[in-house]
Amino acid sequence: MKIIKNLFDSFAILLVLVLTSKAGAQDPYIPTFTELAPGVWSGVREDNPRFPVMGTATFVISDKGVVVYDGGGSATMAERIIAKIRSLTDLPVTHVVISHWHGDHNFGIFRYLEEYANVQVVAHTFTQAVFEGTRIDYIDAYPEQIPNFKPQIEKGLEEGTLLGGDPMPDVMRGVYERILEDADMIHADNQRAKVTHATLTFDEKLTIRSGARRIELLYLGDGNTAGDIVMWLPEEKIVATGDIVVHPVPYAFNMPPKKWGATLRRIQGLGYETLVPGHGDLQRDQSYVDLLIETADSVVVQRDALVAQNIEEADAIAQIDFSDFESRYIGDSDYLAVYFDAWFKKPMAAAAFKELKNIPMVTPNREE
Repeated sequence: MKIIKNLFDSFAILLVLVLTSKAGAQDPYIPTFTELAPGVWSGVREDNPRFPVMGTATFVISDKGVVVYDGGGSATMAERIIAKIRSLTDLPVTHVVISHWHGDHNFGIFRYLEEYANVQVVAHTFTQAVFEGTRIDYIDAYPEQIPNFKPQIEKGLEEGTLLGGDPMPDVMRGVYERILEDADMIHADNQRAKVTHATLTFDEKLTIRSGARRIELLYLGDGNTAGDIVMWLPEEKIVATGDIVVHPVPYAFNMPPKKWGATLRRIQGLGYETLVPGHGDLQRDQSYVDLLIETADSVVVQRDALVAQNIEEADAIAQIDFSDFESRYIGDSDYLAVYFDAWFKKPMAAAAFKELKNIPMVTPNREE
């Protein structure tokens, strides 16, 4: 039951964010492809908060094959990445790299193993430990996710209320209706979600040589998880970060701010010219990561000052102030304000104090 409750909580947050975003014109599994350099492509699912969130894919074509990083958070998303690859080359996919254990980046990559022979699945050892543990068991609730929540959405439309019971503004009705339009497709895709175990793991660095391409996989420190790995293309000066970097505002659940800031500085030290976030817009300079570092540093300084005053932890968490940064992330967007509060401010403040206890943010086995 705890698994279901955690799933409910996550789904409720997702719906809040979706309800404050504009509805797209297409289904939720369509990536927008961009060629970043000759033979290097990204596939970004637009409208980042839209349910279900889907991680960005990056793939590199050489004269020997294709290396894919975060190949699809759903089977349908993976199939569309595969279709794009096949439109560009007849060469096989040789490696699929998993940036971290969250399912929106990897629950569809089993499709590569079905379509291509001898694919190597690469991940950090921590990611594989999660796949072998109970933390990943939330996937067991996927088949009933939509049937459990669709009646609540229908009830909200009928009664004119949001999930929490507040009156539904007129502008939200169309978004609720869009969720229902997408529900059958999401439900069908959820039935196919699978955990794909790594066949190759590493701790610090792994270099893949694919023809003339040199692809470096690097663990640069904790970020969104304790096993986040980035893909670095030194000749092209392109880095794909997984959810260490997310745009327009970051994901901060279980994100230790001091360690995160150090990891971000190592990413800056690569000297990239293009950065592919785990979700959201491509970054063509270092200014956004500079903002992330500045924010992380501020949280650490505030936390340490509050601890020095012997303030109770719950009160100290509430006093972490993001007002110097909020407008720099969200501008005057009402929907991003909800996103910033739910997915960054609250979890970042809580993680800051958890970090002080020097215990893992997340363990491979779920705490009961």
